[in-house]
Amino acid sequence: MKMKSPEYLQSMSVEELEAMKQALEYRLQEQLLSRKKEALKSITEIVKGNGLSYEEVVAAIRTTTKRGKAVGLYRNPDNIRQTWSGKGEPPHWYVSHPDPESLRIPTN
Repeated sequence: MKMKSPEYLQSMSVEELEAMKQALEYRLQEQLLSRKKEALKSITEIVKGNGLSYEEVVAAIRTTTKRGKAVGLYRNPDNIRQTWSGKGEPPHWYVSHPDPESLRIPTN
């Protein structure tokens, strides 16, 4: 949406416009901070009023779940602690091996 600037802005100097812009940005940040404080106050009242625990609230709003490390499908023959899941960029030890498929970890 394109807005037409008010008449009084037309006669203002660059310096005056910059000062106004800084004042507006400062006021906007104050308003946003105030809104956040009010929201947190409301949330706190709801949480306490319903006997919710911190863990319950966090679990309800968490947008991602923590994933563990992917299961290794291949093992470095020179360092058995190094594995690769087959996802993402293959490690040097896998790429440089003459028979990479022989590095596959046997499944039972």
